[in-house]
Amino acid sequence: MIINDILQVIYAPKKAFKQIIDNPKYLGALIVLILFIGLEVGYEFSQFSKTYTEQTTPTIDQLGTFTNATAWRSSSNVALTNNFDDYVNYSIYVAGFGLPPTDPNAYYSLFGNSSMQMSVADTNNITAALGNAFNVDCGSSGFQNLSITLKQLQPQGAPQSATLTLYSLNTTTDFYQYDLTPQLSSTSTISQWNNLTITLGPNAVGWTPSGNPAWSNVTALKLDFSYPSNSNITMHIGALFFHGQYLTPIEYNSTGILLQFLQLFSLQFIFAWFILTGIIYLICKGLKNPVFWKPLFIALGFAMFIMVIRALVNLAATLTLPAVYYPFDLSLGVRFDPYATLYYPVEALRSLPVISTTIFNSIDSATLVFRTIVSAMFVVSYVWLGAAGAMVIGALKPEFSMVKRIALSTVSLAIVILLLVFLVGAV
Repeated sequence: MIINDILQVIYAPKKAFKQIIDNPKYLGALIVLILFIGLEVGYEFSQFSKTYTEQTTPTIDQLGTFTNATAWRSSSNVALTNNFDDYVNYSIYVAGFGLPPTDPNAYYSLFGNSSMQMSVADTNNITAALGNAFNVDCGSSGFQNLSITLKQLQPQGAPQSATLTLYSLNTTTDFYQYDLTPQLSSTSTISQWNNLTITLGPNAVGWTPSGNPAWSNVTALKLDFSYPSNSNITMHIGALFFHGQYLTPIEYNSTGILLQFLQLFSLQFIFAWFILTGIIYLICKGLKNPVFWKPLFIALGFAMFIMVIRALVNLAATLTLPAVYYPFDLSLGVRFDPYATLYYPVEALRSLPVISTTIFNSIDSATLVFRTIVSAMFVVSYVWLGAAGAMVIGALKPEFSMVKRIALSTVSLAIVILLLVFLVGAV
């Protein structure tokens, strides 16, 4: 009987609300609540299972770690210091700060406010190593890229040779070497930040192994530069990090996501239910035409089965989503709109390079159908719920005119939507 009443809200609402008001039972409304939460959590899990974010080592909030001079070592004649006057100033939008993208405080400097400076006088070579500071999996399912941003200030000629060495297994005899010389051969790059991204892993080309290194266990790195003749050498390293591994939040934080959305959608439904009931109850009381709380409350709980239909359509809409891949500099800016749809705010793009903007445009285009369906269902569901609310009011107060029922339902729902945005952040 209760299930029939719930279904009748869709195909015979007037009859359903009359029966519910005549015999109000909490069980039906609770079933609607459970269905809504279950479908909405499923909707988010389906959305997150297709959303990949780029992981980094160090983690994205610690990317300045590998350019801190205290982590490096070199020969005694080489001075390793932190340079606070010349560094890579790369600020990205962070949705977790809870600030709009127009607020300067919503941005975070990825690589800190210093670079690692290597300086040596009257020599033709310089070496610096970042040793035993990490243990990185660069295997087939691990990190696929190593990025280095460096600037040579002295001498004014390109290095005769430049070598990157990645050590494995915490030994000095098992390593991979990569020749950086071709990427630094142009003198036009002198005194300019050079962004180098080197492919890693079993299928990467250009690496020469020595001993028995393992890509799944990279534990140190070294940079070697040599020049044709003795001179003063000064070089800055502004960014150095591993990246190129993409994971979904489901893969690394499924429990946290489950708890987050159980709370979010429970609050969304309960707040909407109580607030809508309370507003209609108080307005009727103010009009000197009071209603009983229980039948109104339970009837509106049944009416919110419409939101279950919305959640079901939204879940089905995730089938239109392709897998999308957010690079590390976009990933922290991904946020939820009021419909619980993931997006990156366009206003924050001004801080990103062209390549990241291009990726954003591709993601935006690929998710357009999904976002259109979800946005349309927001409008449809609340218009439908408003009509159902008017029917509930009519069943309780048949003496109210149709105009009064619609006005009362519309005003109440408008207030509910505003309060949900303010209190919960989701409608």
